[in-house]
This record gives sequence, C-alpha cells and structure tokens, in this order.
Amino acid sequence: MNLDTTRKPKDDFASTRLLRLRIPPSPRHTRDVREALAAFGAMHGVSALDVETLLCAVGEALANAVEHAGSDEIEVECRILAGRIDVTIADSGRGFPNAPTAAVPRPDGLAGRGRGLPILPRCAGYMELRRRPGRGTAVVMGRYLHASPTVARP
Repeated sequence: MNLDTTRKPKDDFASTRLLRLRIPPSPRHTRDVREALAAFGAMHGVSALDVETLLCAVGEALANAVEHAGSDEIEVECRILAGRIDVTIADSGRGFPNAPTAAVPRPDGLAGRGRGLPILPRCAGYMELRRRPGRGTAVVMGRYLHASPTVARP
C-alpha cells in the first residue's frame, strides 16, 4: 500500500488534511484502507460515529472496485475540510458502460447482490458516481461532520 499524508493550506482560516492511498485491487488490501482512514479521521478529531458510518460506504465502494473494475490499481483519497470529510475511490478499469440512474432502485429484499449503490448515499450522506467508460470510475462520497475537527497546526 502506497501512503501519502499531506497538509495543504485551504485558506487563511482552515487547512485541508489529506490522505492518499494506492492499493492493488485485492480484497485483502481493503482492510488496510479502512484502518488507515479510521486512524486518519481519529488523528484529526473526526468523531467515531462519522468515521464508522462513512467506512461502511467506503468498504462497499472498495469491494465494487475490486470486483468490477478490472484495474491494476485503486486510488483512495480522503480530505478533511471544515465541517465535512470527503473520500474518493477511483480506478482505471472498464467504467460503467451506461450512466447509472439518478435514483437507484432498492433491490429485492431477498436478493443476494445489487445492494451496493443504494447503501452508499445512506451511509456516506452524499455521493456522486463519475463514470469514464473505458477509463474507469470514481466514487466521490462524504459526510457532514457532527462536530468539526480541530484544525491541526503545522
């Protein structure tokens, strides 16, 4: 797992905290990502509730990228901004051949598959699919924080 943790100034009043990860598309590496995101959130004062709820969506998006993308690498980026936490999971695989519908229907309650997309916005709070047919997919998601993290000083 390739790890890059940086701080970049956003403006005079706050800073953006950034974590970038690159992993091979293997289920065994998704746990490492979840652990890194949990530690990163805790290090910057994000509540356990916000982190754990977002990690539910992150785990699902990672599982989808591992299973469906056909990519050599998955990139994960987490940003903590004033009042919110954003996560982007991107691959360079096949991408969605057709645009997903704006309102994702709920799957049959007895279905064993197809629950991923409806779960993401429920756990994340907000989500956007960015499709690039033949060039991959990015899932951008995040949560508005219950309590703003304290701004870490360099």
